[in-house]
Amino acid sequence: MRDQLPTTTTADSDPLAIDQRDAAKLTGLSAKTLGRLADAGEPVGRVKVGRRVLYHLPTLTAWLSAHAAAQARDTRPTHNPAR
Repeated sequence: MRDQLPTTTTADSDPLAIDQRDAAKLTGLSAKTLGRLADAGEPVGRVKVGRRVLYHLPTLTAWLSAHAAAQARDTRPTHNPAR
């Protein structure tokens, strides 16, 4: 019996990095905005490899989750017992 290789690898099913177009789609931001955020020091996970610009997916999703949580905290109605 021959050893069989899996038909999908971890990299195929769970990528470590995505390109600018996919990062823009995931976040709903333009590639240019993501680049500006990275230039301003935001930890969006941008990695330049030669001419390619990639985004480290775990870092990008953590950044996006943190911003979503912060926005949810900022938009909660405050309880004012004095009224």
